[in-house]
Amino acid sequence: MNGQRTRRLGFLATASVAAALLIAAPAEAAKPSSGGSWGTGTAVSPVEQPDPTRGSQLNDVAVNASGLALAAWDRFSYNNGGGATIGAAVETAGRWSAPVTFGTTGYSMSPRVAVSPKGDLAVSWTYQDSATQPSPYEKKQVAVRRAGSTTWETTTLASQPVGGTQGLAIIVPVAFDAAGNLTAAWSIWNGKTHDVQVATLPKGGAWSTATTLEPSFDGISPALVVNSAGAAAVAYATSPYTSTGSTAIRYAYRSTPLSGWATPVTVSETVPWSVGYASSPSVGLDVAGIATVAWFGSGVEASRQRADGTWTGPTTVVGLMAAGSSYSAPDLAVDDAGNAVLALWIFDATINVDRSSAWVSRGTAAGTWGTPQRLTDPAVPVDAYAAQAAISPDGKLAVVGWVDHYHGTVQAARLDTATGKWVTSTIGKGTAFSSFQEVIAINVASSSVARIAWKYARGGTQTMVADYRP
Repeated sequence: MNGQRTRRLGFLATASVAAALLIAAPAEAAKPSSGGSWGTGTAVSPVEQPDPTRGSQLNDVAVNASGLALAAWDRFSYNNGGGATIGAAVETAGRWSAPVTFGTTGYSMSPRVAVSPKGDLAVSWTYQDSATQPSPYEKKQVAVRRAGSTTWETTTLASQPVGGTQGLAIIVPVAFDAAGNLTAAWSIWNGKTHDVQVATLPKGGAWSTATTLEPSFDGISPALVVNSAGAAAVAYATSPYTSTGSTAIRYAYRSTPLSGWATPVTVSETVPWSVGYASSPSVGLDVAGIATVAWFGSGVEASRQRADGTWTGPTTVVGLMAAGSSYSAPDLAVDDAGNAVLALWIFDATINVDRSSAWVSRGTAAGTWGTPQRLTDPAVPVDAYAAQAAISPDGKLAVVGWVDHYHGTVQAARLDTATGKWVTSTIGKGTAFSSFQEVIAINVASSSVARIAWKYARGGTQTMVADYRP
């Protein structure tokens, strides 16, 4: 899609989902299909230690139109009392570098990555001191390597004492514009509420002072997008622990890298706690800076901004299913023209279904959404998790990916623009030990350049990346 965007991982569970332990086989090449195919998955990390008993052990991937790619992953250790670092590798001219490590003590977790069209690289994460320290702190950190350099420069953007409910705000999304200006967003606990903050690193300059988008507002789960011109948007949710007794999705916008942020607005309905929550936002911008925001509310909902700045209002994209069903956070991608692709997985508790399927819906620049499509067949033994979406700026390559946990395979569906049908390929094998630990990341830079990363687990964990070939 245009610029970079946050990938939302995880799910909102209304039922317990059981899954059998799967032992994965090595990655396999995808079979060629019309329009392009996926290459053989490449291991970009060494074999790490086994998954922790809880947590998804995240990874992320980004690529630019020239094929420069960056992948990063969590590296958990059980040695010497345990700890966590971030591993990262760079792909140049089709070859992946040896990994580098960020963080040497404590716990560095939940990486996000970005690559600029000019070749700048960024990795972000959240660091926490060991709880055994007298006054442990949490830090939001970003490492940047500028085009032509081999040196990573790490900056702490914000910090706080460990405690309270700040665990709701782990991920630090980062995104470049076409000029190489970098923007980061995060949520941090100030002792009373969560502050949603942003900062910008201009090309050739220094990080700006962090801006709090709404002082005294309790905001979590920020999603960030930056388009090629440098316009940026952040969507975030009201914390369910706030004193207002309700939740909503808020939206903030900045027109240029050096301009201020406009007053945030509510783009969702306001949901009382007695009914449920508005949560897990995802946001996209077209080339004109007009936004689409999706979230989980009464099913998966979305709102599209109009040219005059008003909003279409909440639209139900994928409705609620049988009681006891589980829904993932929606993942949204928007092209330069404002066309949208939204992906998610749903564990359908309908009698005689009882399995998880990958779903997709397509939206237009006018804010209308087509009938959602189930990409996997509920009549066969398939369990689809970790669904993600991406689209090229020109809209010619749209991809939805997921993990079939039942078979231990990674799947990618490409939209055939001539027929409007989704063509699915198996791009590799190797998944997590349990369904809730499945992760996948997708980035599409152009109609001919894309990457998918996933976690391979067999006697340890490895991060795999496959490339798209037209």
